[in-house]
Amino acid sequence: MFRNVDPLLKPKSIAIVGASETGGDGWSRVLFNNLKEAGFPVPTYLINPRREELWDEKVYPNFASLPEAIDHALVIVPARFVNDMIREGVDNGLKAATIFSASFGEGRKNIGQERGEDLKAIIAESGISVCGPNCMGLFSLPQDIQLYPTTRLRNLPKGEVGGIFHSGGTLGYWFAQAAQRGLGFSYAMSCGNEFGLDSADYLNFLVDDPDTKIIVGMIESVRRPKEFMEAARRAYEAKKPVILMKLGSSELGKEQAKTHTGAVAVDDDVFNAMCHRYGITRCKSIDEMVDFALAFRQNRLPRGNKLAVVTTSGGAVGLTLEAVGDEGGQLATLSAETFQKMDEFVPEGVDVHNPMDAGSTLAGKVPDFCELCEMFAADDDVDIIAVQGRVPLADDAVKTPESYIKLKDSTDKPIFAFTRMAQNCDAALREFQDGAGMPFLFSVPTMVRSMQALVHYGEARRRGLPELPAAAGDAGNVSEDRLAKVLSERGLTAPQQTVASDPEGAAAAASEIGFPVVLKIVSSEISHKTEAGGVVLDLRDAGAVRDAAVDLQNRIGADKIDGFLVQEMVDGLEMLVGVREDPDFGPLVVVGLGGIFVELMKDVSLRLAPINEVDAKEMLSELRGAKALEGFRGQAPRDVDALAKSIVALADFFVDHRTWLSEIEVNPVIVLEEGKGVRAVDVRPVRRD
Repeated sequence: MFRNVDPLLKPKSIAIVGASETGGDGWSRVLFNNLKEAGFPVPTYLINPRREELWDEKVYPNFASLPEAIDHALVIVPARFVNDMIREGVDNGLKAATIFSASFGEGRKNIGQERGEDLKAIIAESGISVCGPNCMGLFSLPQDIQLYPTTRLRNLPKGEVGGIFHSGGTLGYWFAQAAQRGLGFSYAMSCGNEFGLDSADYLNFLVDDPDTKIIVGMIESVRRPKEFMEAARRAYEAKKPVILMKLGSSELGKEQAKTHTGAVAVDDDVFNAMCHRYGITRCKSIDEMVDFALAFRQNRLPRGNKLAVVTTSGGAVGLTLEAVGDEGGQLATLSAETFQKMDEFVPEGVDVHNPMDAGSTLAGKVPDFCELCEMFAADDDVDIIAVQGRVPLADDAVKTPESYIKLKDSTDKPIFAFTRMAQNCDAALREFQDGAGMPFLFSVPTMVRSMQALVHYGEARRRGLPELPAAAGDAGNVSEDRLAKVLSERGLTAPQQTVASDPEGAAAAASEIGFPVVLKIVSSEISHKTEAGGVVLDLRDAGAVRDAAVDLQNRIGADKIDGFLVQEMVDGLEMLVGVREDPDFGPLVVVGLGGIFVELMKDVSLRLAPINEVDAKEMLSELRGAKALEGFRGQAPRDVDALAKSIVALADFFVDHRTWLSEIEVNPVIVLEEGKGVRAVDVRPVRRD
């Protein structure tokens, strides 16, 4: 399932293939000097058939002439020579290669595509561990091995953050800036075209690595979703947070199924569902990824979702309220005891609120300000706290973090400081931050998103990882004559309905059910009845039903209509509930506004199955149209409990019967008034055959 990364990141010997003064824009010399700067932590050899000596070192013509078999080759030669070099290396015991060279089929013109296919075949046949091609290398700080072709990353601090980047150039800038902010690192790799090793392999390696505690990444796609999910599961079980920024349109979930579920449950939505399942934190920018990593570094998780924020400015309070609203955060409600204690402590004229403006007087008295923050942190309703920090500048008199240390030690809750804007990072900031034992985050929105990141990760840890049960359902349950009954037994009650073969039978069935009714075509050729004009609403007598059926035959074609479904007309809020088998990620549950609005508004929420009622209600709360369930413009509140049960029931039914089903959708599910349940109006199963 996972390929071996050790010879790439923990080599016992290295060769620079294509070593020259100019090759690869001078990268080979930079790589050599990086290794030299570190005292050549492993034996390092140079290969170039046109040179005998370079940089006071012997140069070898090929792998066969080296004094020993090489673990890791750094390949910096023109693309046309790469494949032969890799073959020769493999024949002489080469275990791993980082291929910096490009032109292996990437880009709009697919230059070198045939060469790329040949390289893939070599890698597959030999089993060699390859990073790239078209990458910018990697580093392995526990081994003091720097294989990234720039001097910018020399002397990076060692620490607990490991990284996976699809952009080699961004890797260099991110780690340099993250080091300025006070982070330390273990391993990082730029993935390139991923002809050999990919993000799943690297993630799995970092999960197993004892030096890595936090994993960050900037990725464009996931080539092997099942393996990536397994590595993510292992990260979850190892309690190692994974923080990702994902770029571009994903290749995940391409298959378009016959129902709305397939039309909306694709790409980034599917990736989000996977992240939710495994507790992966997504960030909006690489700057934010630095702050998230700093926040997670404290290794504290909130027990709940209640935020507290203490500032020294009314403007910062306003910024905080905006950010909390934007991110859907929940502010803690202070107890009467906490309120009284703080009210007696703060200067006269300062009001006690959450978030709080402590005023300019306390802003200049760091010990008193931190004591106030201790009172916030001690409140039982507070799960996580952020305080507007006094970060020392070069000429600042506040150079010792004792008050912050006392504040941090007063609680086991996550606690960190923030500034309203970014500032220059220097040694004084890093020293103060390390001494305080809490991160200093830049900007109020980033602070709030960092708090929410910890909240969501804490929720994921409490939620646990459900196991996907084996499919054990009876194939007969999927048949038309049994499906409605079985779903009804699970809470997805169908309206009264009868199938008739002709217009006269439809009219008779309607009279028996009672008016008004809905008339729908039954057709093996037509999935979307509404789009085909195959649904007629609010028919109030037998004659109207008969005429509507005849009209449908004339407009759509009698040869395309197998019969007519006559159904009692139910009034309520229309929702969609669907489950489909994603080809990469497995059973996927989709919930959204029903009818035509699911495609028009794309207001949906997704989860990987199995789910429970807590998950279902969380999905409903994520919808932009969630207010409609609470009652809107005089409408009564809807039966959310029954809807949540029906979502879980449909998901469980699909999981039980996924051997025979590729998808099942109920659109619409009519949600009646609170306490009156739901009605599954239109059930559309898609069989695997």
